[in-house]
Amino acid sequence: MSHDKINKKPSEFTPDLGLAHNEEHILWNRRQFLMTGGLAGLGTMLLGGLSVSPLMAGGLNAAIAPGDENILVMIKMFGGNDGLNMIVPYSTSAGKDEYLKLRPTIGLKHGTDYNDQHLLSGFGETQFALPSTMSGLMPLWNEGKMAVLHNVGYPDQNYSHFTSIELWSTAADDTHDKRINSGIMGRYLDQDFPSFSETPPTVPPALRIGYSTDRIFTSPGNQQMELVFNDPNEFYRLAAFGKLYETEGFGECPQGEERAFLRQLTNNSLRYSQTVTTAYNKTSNKVAYPKNTTSRLAEQLAIIARLIKGRLGTRIFLVNIDGFDTHTVQKDYHMRLLGDVANSVKAFYDDLKADNAQSNVTTMTYSEFGRTIRENGSMGTDHGNLSPLMMFGDGVKGGFKGNPIDLNDKVLKNGDTVVYYETQKATDYRHMFSTVLKDWLCLDGELVDYTMGKPYQGMDLFNSPCGATKGSNFNTILLGHNPNPTNNRITDIKFSIQIPSEVKVYIKSLNGMTLAKLFDNFAPKGSYTIPCDPLKWKIPPGEYVYQLNAGGKSFLRRFVIV
Repeated sequence: MSHDKINKKPSEFTPDLGLAHNEEHILWNRRQFLMTGGLAGLGTMLLGGLSVSPLMAGGLNAAIAPGDENILVMIKMFGGNDGLNMIVPYSTSAGKDEYLKLRPTIGLKHGTDYNDQHLLSGFGETQFALPSTMSGLMPLWNEGKMAVLHNVGYPDQNYSHFTSIELWSTAADDTHDKRINSGIMGRYLDQDFPSFSETPPTVPPALRIGYSTDRIFTSPGNQQMELVFNDPNEFYRLAAFGKLYETEGFGECPQGEERAFLRQLTNNSLRYSQTVTTAYNKTSNKVAYPKNTTSRLAEQLAIIARLIKGRLGTRIFLVNIDGFDTHTVQKDYHMRLLGDVANSVKAFYDDLKADNAQSNVTTMTYSEFGRTIRENGSMGTDHGNLSPLMMFGDGVKGGFKGNPIDLNDKVLKNGDTVVYYETQKATDYRHMFSTVLKDWLCLDGELVDYTMGKPYQGMDLFNSPCGATKGSNFNTILLGHNPNPTNNRITDIKFSIQIPSEVKVYIKSLNGMTLAKLFDNFAPKGSYTIPCDPLKWKIPPGEYVYQLNAGGKSFLRRFVIV
C-alpha cells in the first residue's frame, strides 16, 4: 500500500468493495485512521496513572452500561402506503376540496372519518388530520414527540414493490448503481463492527422480526449483520435444537446463494440465542398490546419492548406490516391497517415508559412508494411515488418537515390525468437516512457519507443531535498503553471487556501490515494487560499501531517503540 492512498477520505471509496485486497485497504483507511486519533485520550483519562485490575471493570460497566445508547426501530409498511389518506388534507389551503373531488369514494371526511380531536395542530396552521383509527398517536403529537415528513421518495420512481424497497434499503439511484449490492444499515454496521466476522459479538448489532429478502442489513462483504426471527418460541427452538452450518461451498448459482444466506441467518440465531433470551426474560410487557388485529405488528413491537427493557444492547430493530397494496375497496381496510400501526406504536411507547426506557428510542415508518392521487375505478389506488413518513420518540423534534403536496397546483388539474406527484417538491429519503445515521446513531460525518455513498444534506429531525457523550456502545474499551514497570523495553497494552468475547490484539505498521498477533483467545469479562516485547517479534524502533478486535468492534492507538 502506498502512503499517498492512506489519507483518502472514506467518501472517496465506493461501497461496492471488490477484491479482498481492496476490502482490507479500504477498511484500514476509512475507519482505523479516524479512530487512532479520536480515541487517543480515552486510555489516559480512564487509567489516570493507575494500574488496571479486574476491580475496574465493574465501575466502567456501571458508567457506560449496554442499553444506554440511542436505539432505532423501523416499521416497514410494505405494499405502498397511501399517505394521502394517512395525513389527510383538512383545510381549504391544504387542498381539501380538490382531495375530495379526486377521491369521491375513498376520501376521508371531517365529521365522519375524523373529527376535531384528530387535527394535527400546534405547529403552525392546522391543515392536516389523522384518520380516527389513528387517534392513539394524538398524545405523542400533542407532546411534540411525533414528526411527519411530507412527500418522501426518490427521483424516477420505480413502481415495482421489490425493486423500490431495494432502493430504499440500499440508497441506490437505480438497479445499476453499485450501492444496490449492500444495505444502508449493513454499511453502517460494517463501520460500527469492523471485526464482525473475525470476532463476532454475542449481542446482535441489528434484529429483524419477520423474514424479508431486502438488503438493508447486508454489509459490503455480503455479510448479514442482523438476527432474524418470527417469535420467541421459534427462537427458543433454534437455540435448543439447532446446529451451526457451513455457509461456503454452495457455488454462485441462485440456489447456492440462497442456501448460504439462510444458513448464515441460522448461525446468527444460534450465536445470539443466550443473550437475546436472557434479555427477553429479564422483564415483561407492562401494558396490553392490541390483539386479533389485521397484522401482527403489535406482537412484534411487544417483543422488541422486552428486549430493550432487558438491556439487550442491540441498537437497530426492523419490524414489518404488510397489506398496503390497496388497489380495490381500500378505505375501511386501509384505515384498519393504519389503526394497527397507531395503536401498536402507542402501546410500545407506553410499555417502554412504564419502565423508564423510552427516552433513547426513536421509531420511524417507511414504505417503498405512495399511491396515486386520484382513486382508480375500483375504489382503491394504484402505485404512486411520494408518501409521508412518521417518526416518534422523546428525541424527535415534533411537527411537520418538508413540503406537503399542493393539491391546488394547476399542473395536477390537467383534465382526468391526475395520478402522480411528479411536479411536487419532495424530500429524498436519503437525506432522512443520512440524518438518522449522523444525529441519532452517532456515526462520524465522513463515515455517514461513505455509508450513504455520497453526501446528503441533513435535516432538522432531533432535539439533541449526537455529541461527544453519545455513540457506539462500550462493551469493549481500549484503555491505552504504559511502559512495563519492570522492563522498559516492553510496552503493556491494556483493555477491558464488559461481556465475554473472542479477542485479538495485533501490532501493525502505519500502512496496515500485521507484524505481530499478541493475543488470540476467548476472554471472560474483565480487564487485561498484554505485554508487547519488540525483541520477541523482531520489530525495530519506530511508530506503530496496536489494534484490539473484540465483540465485533475494532479499536486502535498509535504508539512508539524506542
